[in-house]
Amino acid sequence: MADPDQQRKGRQDAIDDGDLIEITRMGRDIGIMYPLAVSARAAEIMVPFPNIPQETVTENLWDILHAFRDKASTTTEEEFEFQASIYLNGLVPTLTFKATVSPGDDGEPVITIMLPDENWETIGGGCRHHAYSDRMLTVDDVASTLNFTPGRIREFIREERIPAVKCGGSWRIRRSELERIMNEGF
Repeated sequence: MADPDQQRKGRQDAIDDGDLIEITRMGRDIGIMYPLAVSARAAEIMVPFPNIPQETVTENLWDILHAFRDKASTTTEEEFEFQASIYLNGLVPTLTFKATVSPGDDGEPVITIMLPDENWETIGGGCRHHAYSDRMLTVDDVASTLNFTPGRIREFIREERIPAVKCGGSWRIRRSELERIMNEGF
């Protein structure tokens, strides 16, 4: 039987295949520093009819990115839904999207914006180089596992005793880093 991690599509593969559309540069323009992609299905919603003017597509994407950033700044969840109002053929409905912060192909945090019924793993969230178990953990997850307070874990992060990255306003620690600490100590 084949290894499921080997069958899972990598993020770069999904971008190359057109299942994900890389929008990192646009995200950086509004302060989102992590690699960012939108699913092809979510992108299709932004282009409701053929020959839509590029500026309308760009405005829709800006509106979605601003709505994402606003929601990300108020949540610590790795996956969350948010709403954005976008122009669709003369109407401006409020639509629901889903975002996830997950490990990329090399274990780095990446953001994927998709439709609520989509699953990031099936559209390019699977890492071939790192096991899925190397997901990003919250400070609370690490504190509870190591039997420390969340405040003490944040101190360890500031002291660079625990490598961490800031995602959506909160710190994230790789599961593999937690396992290393549990096996080897700080």
